[in-house]
Amino acid sequence: MASRFGGRGSTNNPRATSSTVCQKCLGKGHFIYECKNQKPYLARPSRTAVLEKPELLKPRDEPSVELPEEFKPKCVVF
Repeated sequence: MASRFGGRGSTNNPRATSSTVCQKCLGKGHFIYECKNQKPYLARPSRTAVLEKPELLKPRDEPSVELPEEFKPKCVVF
């Protein structure tokens, strides 16, 4: 029987694995809608402190994959 949205319904329910990371508590093994934990407090420096001491900012991680040549900017010499 078709649902009122036109499909037959989903028989492929996603299951959380041991490597699934919750975006709320940052714990593993469950999705955010299943989370019963509190959101952890992450202390960050204020914007004024960062402007006074830029070394307080953590450097961003490098990308995990190399950018394909087709997406790299092309150098144009005049």
